[in-house]
Amino acid sequence: MRSKLLFTILATTMLIATALQSAEIIPIWNKGSGAGDIQDIEFLKGHNEFVLLVGVGSNAQLQVRTTETGELLNTIPVGTSTNSRIVITPDSTRIIHLNGGIAQVRNISENFSVEGYFGVDSDSIIYGFTDIAIDPIRPLAYVTVYGWKGAHPNITTKSKVSVYNYETKEFIQDLTELGDYEYSVIEVSDDGKYLAVLNDGKAFLKVWDLETTQLIVNEKLYSDSDEVKSDARDIKFSKSNKDIIYLSGTFTQEVYKDKRHGTFIYNMNEKKRSLVLPDVVYSSTNLILLDNETRIFNSSRSTIGILDLIKSVKEWYNFPPENVYSQIVKYSVNSNYFIGITANNISKFLYDSQSNIEDIIEEEILISPNPTSRFINIDMNCTEPLLNYQIYDVNGVMVYQSSAQNQASNLQIDFTIYPTGIYFLTLNCNNSTKTYKIIKEG
Repeated sequence: MRSKLLFTILATTMLIATALQSAEIIPIWNKGSGAGDIQDIEFLKGHNEFVLLVGVGSNAQLQVRTTETGELLNTIPVGTSTNSRIVITPDSTRIIHLNGGIAQVRNISENFSVEGYFGVDSDSIIYGFTDIAIDPIRPLAYVTVYGWKGAHPNITTKSKVSVYNYETKEFIQDLTELGDYEYSVIEVSDDGKYLAVLNDGKAFLKVWDLETTQLIVNEKLYSDSDEVKSDARDIKFSKSNKDIIYLSGTFTQEVYKDKRHGTFIYNMNEKKRSLVLPDVVYSSTNLILLDNETRIFNSSRSTIGILDLIKSVKEWYNFPPENVYSQIVKYSVNSNYFIGITANNISKFLYDSQSNIEDIIEEEILISPNPTSRFINIDMNCTEPLLNYQIYDVNGVMVYQSSAQNQASNLQIDFTIYPTGIYFLTLNCNNSTKTYKIIKEG
């Protein structure tokens, strides 16, 4: 066991030491909670403020802080158990706090006062809520419930997925029977059509159609012959393709050679799972979809990784920089920043992928003028009859793509219509794709 652990540590160290360093994670500010370890974090409406669930027991509190500087604005005593969760309702009027077998519903506009609660009925088993997802259309909360009875070593554990109405505080239904699975991840699609869960151990991906509450996916993710348990980490529904789900973790039912760990794409229509980057080793935990799903940000307490789905490469992978905390990370898509927490620390940071683009113009391709106020001329030694190219803005959004006949290996592109700024030109030449930074002047 010790030699296996040593090999794992050495492999991880070598992997991080050889990681790409050209892109950059930029710290903005960092703070201490001042009240103990942080259990969860959520943005308030507009993302100008965020809420932290801090501490355990009678000393626990909700903290409201500004995203601009991290300054503490308000403190609300709550009292909570360990491994608690908070979530904001879609209309931003309520915050739901999971605290053991009770879910407190608090009114945000009335200084987070408790307006009611819903809870799990106990029999011979002690129950507790472990995770929660809020329906974006209906006033429903989907929760994972974990129960146990007995004393060590004779402990019996059970788990299920249930639905509650957070406005009326009423129990609606159980989506699963009380079973042996420990459901660890739950997520609702942005359009409210689907609910998905993952469980550890003998792992399954389960997806329900929320209009009918019918189970439409029950995909086995573990191998019967493997004694190693599956470890489910995160789920994200695609915003651009209703049939696609991203999931991360270790699943013993391999899909590519001996690869069982990473970020996977599951196609609900084809009932097929595939690795995002099948030939790359990386840790995959909490998932955030960036730049119109052209990149995936994943983080844990000890690593941060960014996967480029256009180039199919590991764009950045390393320990978090100093004063950047990443055990739980929230992303503001409108303002392009991250708020992360680890233990009792909070940080705000940015990710800059621009320096990962090739700035050096290689001998076989010459781009001029650069910077430009209008046209760029590209001289290249391409043998292909058709030249394909794409233009991306500084946020990684493709603004134009086209094909042109190869006329003496020369191509002219008009940048007149684009605002002043930095763009990235991707050229496909001689079965190779390369990207170059173009500076558009006023």
